Amino acid sequence: MLAPATGTHTGTTDNVTMSSDRGSPSPVTDGQSTEGATGPPDLTESRRRIDDLDGQLVAVLAERARVVQDVVRYKRARHMRVVDRPREDRMLAAIGERAGQAGLDPRIARQVLRAIIDGFTLLEVEELGPDLEVGSPAE
Repeated sequence: MLAPATGTHTGTTDNVTMSSDRGSPSPVTDGQSTEGATGPPDLTESRRRIDDLDGQLVAVLAERARVVQDVVRYKRARHMRVVDRPREDRMLAAIGERAGQAGLDPRIARQVLRAIIDGFTLLEVEELGPDLEVGSPAE
């Protein structure tokens, strides 16, 4: 679940309100489709909601980037390796489990997180330099 761009993550998948570019909030409820008694949802509205969610993704990624900078400073001060495969494996397993509980195919969540990890790892390598020995344990 993504928290609203202006709020904080609550750790729950219950009703999340997101901001709209038009200034009116749109509810997102537990990943349920808006299709129902009134027929299929309006494509324009669905696309607007996707655009709003994409904006929230950008906000979350920007926040993650700030936290990654803290990690870079920590690793630099302790001369640590950039890559920590056991940590990545734990993260991927956890996101798969959380996705399944939220009704999302775990493969999607793991693939997206893998791309995020890879992208931020590139930024860490730019800051800290590449790890010298692939596969050697992190300090």
